[in-house]
Parts: sequence; structure tokens; C-alpha cells
Amino acid sequence: MIRKQILLLAIVSVIAAAGGFVLYRSTVVDVPPPVQAGQMPAFALPDLTGAERLSSEWDGKPQVVNFWATWCPPCRREIPLLIALQTEYGGQIAVIGIAIDDMDAVRDYAVNTPFNYPVLVGQQNAVDLGNQVHPDWIGLPFTAFVNGTGDIVRVHVGELHREQAEAFLAEIL
Repeated sequence: MIRKQILLLAIVSVIAAAGGFVLYRSTVVDVPPPVQAGQMPAFALPDLTGAERLSSEWDGKPQVVNFWATWCPPCRREIPLLIALQTEYGGQIAVIGIAIDDMDAVRDYAVNTPFNYPVLVGQQNAVDLGNQVHPDWIGLPFTAFVNGTGDIVRVHVGELHREQAEAFLAEIL
């Protein structure tokens, strides 16, 4: 009698595990491929000193344009990678950070962050620029990889990692 109960329990457990796995797989959403877009729009935004910076400053140079915010943990996690990319590829590319945030919050954050690339700040104007770069974006961070002729070759949504950055840089260099 006990053997039958143990066997029945084992069968029910296997069926429940299989059902759970099928249910889990049906809820997993595949991450969409990185977006490809058109021309990088012109913009003018203030940097951390308040000086207006024009996008034309980087014309003719491949760019890594990162949209982020101080309140966004994945954004903060990827900043050391962006600093490293600017250090390693600074002669070949321009890394540009665009904070969709309050100027005071970004300045406070920058006190302890060794940015070696320009950080520009905007609120609605930065949101509008983000919508031109990647229409209907719903979260941060996202990063546009722009070639030397100003074409957005790739937009990566989500936290950027070294392997991805290297592959996308190869597309714009």
C-alpha cells in the first residue's frame, strides 16, 4: 500500500513539475532584437556646468549616445563601462551621456562618479530627443550607436554589457 502511495506521489510530482515548466515557458518573453534606426537628430542640451552643447560638436565622429537617469539602477551600473569605452576608444569615438533627469540630481551624482565623457541633462527636451532616437521607448537605459556619417546603426535597449558594446562598436568604427 505504501509503495502505491509513493509511486502515485512520484507520478503526480512529475506531472506537476512538467506542467509548471510549460506554464513558465509560456510566460517568458523573448527580448526583441536591437533596434535599427535612421539619422541621429540634432540637439542642444546643457552639460553639467550649464553650458549648452550642440550635437554638431561630434559631427563626423562615431558616437555612443547613452540615455540614462540617476534613479535608474541599470543606468548607474553601466556607467563604468561607458567610462572604460571612452578611455579605450576616445580617439575614435565620442561617448555622450544624456540624463533624463533633474540637473541638481545629476550634478550631485557626478560628484562621486569620474565621468570622462560629456554628460548632458534635460527633462522634456531629453525625452523628446529620446523619442526621436527610439520611438515609443518605455524605459532606461538605452544607447544609440551612431556612425561617422550620423546614421544610427543600432539602438540597444537595457543595460549595456562589454560584449554587446564591442560588437556594436565594430559596426560603427
